[in-house]
Amino acid sequence: MNPGLALIFILILCGTAASAHPVSYEGAFGIMSYNSQRTNEALLTYSLTSQFAVATTYLREARSEFYIPRADFLVKRWNNTDSQGNIYFSAGTGIEKFNSQISGTQLGELVIDWESRKYYGYFEHVYLRRSNALNLDLPLQDYNNTKLRLGLAPYLADYNDLNIFMIAQFEKHNDDKQIQAMPFLRFFIKNVLWEVGAGFDGTFAFNLMIHL
Repeated sequence: MNPGLALIFILILCGTAASAHPVSYEGAFGIMSYNSQRTNEALLTYSLTSQFAVATTYLREARSEFYIPRADFLVKRWNNTDSQGNIYFSAGTGIEKFNSQISGTQLGELVIDWESRKYYGYFEHVYLRRSNALNLDLPLQDYNNTKLRLGLAPYLADYNDLNIFMIAQFEKHNDDKQIQAMPFLRFFIKNVLWEVGAGFDGTFAFNLMIHL
């Protein structure tokens, strides 16, 4: 068996239910990867408690690379009979690398989500304060990205079975005038979650999230 496939198979067999939350249960490691034709992002987290995690973010866009240690906080959680809602805030400071030039950057992120076995809603806003004025492919201003996602499960599955969500994502990037829409299919089983998206303009995306 291919070593990569074997690793994924082992991960599927262990752990608890998958989620994309920046803070998980105490002692949990999180591995998250978000990939599109425009950006690549990787996030590694370790939850010191069920309300606080330390993490590091890698982001690549338009020939700039960002390396940002960060802290993730669970601000509020609502546990209902058949659903859960959360508010998270993250902050960090790190560097932006462009053509061997290093400059400072600071991160702030707000995430609000709500999910039941049938429905899914998600809002995210990422803000980067940048001091790099060399990369003309990025606006000479601070970096902003806003994302709204709405999802629906076509059928109800047990937590130990393969779950599927159909998701519509709407994204506003920096000073772009147009909001980008992209449909996704989300699959998750136990502690592994992956998503495949394809835009109407031919763009694509793949996301992977694992909690250990």
